[in-house]
Amino acid sequence: MLYFYIGEKFTTAALIISSLLCFSNKAQAITFTGTSSGSWGLPSNPSSSTFLSNENGGIKNRLSWGVPVLNSFNNYVQYDGLDFNTDLNNPFVVGNLSYRNGRTTDFFNGDFPLTVVLSLSNPLGNTQAFSFSFNILNTDNNTGDPVLDGDKLRLSANGLSNQALRFNDTNYTLQLIGFSSDGGISITSEFNAAEETISRASLYARITRLPHPTPVPEPITVAGLFVIGLYMATRWNLYISKSELAVLQAQHITGRQQLHGVGIQVGLDYDGYRNP
Repeated sequence: MLYFYIGEKFTTAALIISSLLCFSNKAQAITFTGTSSGSWGLPSNPSSSTFLSNENGGIKNRLSWGVPVLNSFNNYVQYDGLDFNTDLNNPFVVGNLSYRNGRTTDFFNGDFPLTVVLSLSNPLGNTQAFSFSFNILNTDNNTGDPVLDGDKLRLSANGLSNQALRFNDTNYTLQLIGFSSDGGISITSEFNAAEETISRASLYARITRLPHPTPVPEPITVAGLFVIGLYMATRWNLYISKSELAVLQAQHITGRQQLHGVGIQVGLDYDGYRNP
């Protein structure tokens, strides 16, 4: 441990470094606030009964299909947007889904798209659309159990989007995580809609930071913080053991080279302390 003397009290260089790290982490904290909306697209191979409609103030937010058999109804999946307030990488509800599963004929095949639009008010006023892909797993209605005979709405391509939102020279994207019907206690990759019912679930997502296309040095790295703390410590009387000095010389040679590069000299001698 590095100790430096101020008046009659001892403290540590690690305290300085920890404070700087805390400041750096707080500077990188970011919260996203806004409203979501969503629009479905037609599947790659739609049936003659497949169509889109506007519901509850949305635009093309319901996808319907199927010709119902006697005493049943057709199918639909509906997306309803909502307000959100979330930190980076935290799961949050980006929309609510309704899935009506009737006994029908005339299914469609293939994936179908969902475009989720985030209308942000914080940390910037901006609107960004993100595209995703879904599919339906149709089951044979031969068990008599509405759950086992239920169809499933599933995410395609791991819920990843190719679109990005740019803020402060950094790209962010929206990733869909899965579905939950219990307030997020459990999040699954499939939304099971029991036969002859309307099932509801929340669609969970998170906003993540995309890596820079080329390596960009951080303004304050851990090594840089160590160098700053070490330099500040040497402004007072620094006491350090020989073994600790050897560790510093072995592990922090890069930091010492950085100090030398900016013209700062750290005067540690081999007796284990800094000469006044």
